[in-house]
Amino acid sequence: KYYELLNDEKTVNSILEEFNLDARFSHIINGHVPVEQKKGESPIKCGGKLMVIDGGFSKAYQGKTGIAGYTLVYNSHGMRLVAHEPFKSTEDAILKETDVYSDSKIVESSTFRLRVADTDTGYEIREAICQLEELLKAYQEGTIVEKE
Repeated sequence: KYYELLNDEKTVNSILEEFNLDARFSHIINGHVPVEQKKGESPIKCGGKLMVIDGGFSKAYQGKTGIAGYTLVYNSHGMRLVAHEPFKSTEDAILKETDVYSDSKIVESSTFRLRVADTDTGYEIREAICQLEELLKAYQEGTIVEKE
């Protein structure tokens, strides 16, 4: 039943709302679920609100998935999913000078670069700075004095 619900946008929106997240800007990242890319299945579900990663990194799943899994990359420019081709062997890589090939797909681009100041951590840092400035002002005005 769970795997069927991964494709139900109403359920995904409900989960996001349960965590007090805005469904327009939030995502659920689901790992360790094989994505059968070779059958056309997409790791991006429910209009980009849910992404399945790591589906197929294990050799046991590569025959089913056709790939060696996904990696989610997120930075201030946006979010992308990277699909990895299966790695044959160290010997093959050395003898044939091959590498692991990956295909990157942009999932979401940021209209502006997200900075630390734009996050919850940024808010906490600003609050701490304000408290320290108030403490410094109180010390400079003599409201609080240094203990000996």
